[in-house]
Amino acid sequence: MERKTIALVTGDGSGPEMMAVACAIAIEAAKKDGIEIVFEKTPMGWNAYEKYGDTLPSESFDKAIKIGTVFFGGVGDPKLDGTIGAKYPVMKPEARCLLALRKHMGLLLNFRPMIYYKELAHLANVKPETIPDGGIQQVWIRFLLEDSYFGNEDLMDLRPDECAKIGVKLKKKVMGDEELVTDIAYFRQSTVKKYIRAAFAYARSAGLPLISIDKANVMARYDFWRKIVTRIGEEEFPDVPLTHQLVDSANALLFTPAKLHGVIACGNEHGDILSDGAAAALGSMGMMCSSAINPDTGKAMFESGAGTAPTLAGQDKANPIGRILTAAMMLRHLGAVNGARAIEEAVKKTLGMGYRTADMCAYSWNGVLGTLGMGNLILSSL
Repeated sequence: MERKTIALVTGDGSGPEMMAVACAIAIEAAKKDGIEIVFEKTPMGWNAYEKYGDTLPSESFDKAIKIGTVFFGGVGDPKLDGTIGAKYPVMKPEARCLLALRKHMGLLLNFRPMIYYKELAHLANVKPETIPDGGIQQVWIRFLLEDSYFGNEDLMDLRPDECAKIGVKLKKKVMGDEELVTDIAYFRQSTVKKYIRAAFAYARSAGLPLISIDKANVMARYDFWRKIVTRIGEEEFPDVPLTHQLVDSANALLFTPAKLHGVIACGNEHGDILSDGAAAALGSMGMMCSSAINPDTGKAMFESGAGTAPTLAGQDKANPIGRILTAAMMLRHLGAVNGARAIEEAVKKTLGMGYRTADMCAYSWNGVLGTLGMGNLILSSL
């Protein structure tokens, strides 16, 4: 069998419980493609701080970069963020770990698919009649670099004196008593073009339209974005239907999901916010899966957007489906297409039989399962 090594971040809170079942399923499913999955533990988050005194140990960071494929279980805990994190803000793991990995691995494309099935319409937090018989595909592709999340760190050193005068500060240095605080939000033409071409290419391969989200009516960088999207669409992808959608109206369309059927291209900040709302509309944040990919090198991180569910830690209650579906995305990236398809079908079958975790218990008619029970049932359905 072909061996594939993956850096494993089990994570904080309920992360280790959910990742345990997701890893077991990934290992078994990959065998369908003759692939042996080997996970190497790569501690990050508050759990790593207890042993290493750092939420991002250098050994773990170097290992993740070297391996190039990371299965990320989520980091962060509100209690520790408010205690140790309040004393040492730089140690708050969501920013420290995620932003560092995304930047150093060059993870430009963040895929967050939301799939509505008509037979599972009762799971969604939208009216069932808004879901057509053929279902809905929303493939959110978030621009994971630059924008407002990286602007201060990336650009303030260019003109430090001028930036200081207008209140540009790193988040870790904000005290809360400043008169003026400024965030720099920016796009580079070369990066936007690379991202937009990848989004168009994915839409073409999937037979879906491209929906570009912006705020071109008031923001210069999004007017810039819209002009680039329009030009690339007309000159290079005339066969892919293109729609421009303002971010505020896109937010309203989450309640009528068929109007966002397609590949949805978003900036970093807009994509972060809208895709979380889309996951809630789909039925549960616990169902959310996600991948972040460098289109040039193939380096990738696979991270469910469902969070760490710290209040459920150790209780066998957290929904592992987002992690399990993220494992399917990871297998597809590694070439285990049959295994990825088997996982997705097993999840659909299990939900179709009426089994639920506690976050979806209002819709259950066949049994409410814990983290382990749901994982084992999906594993047995592969």
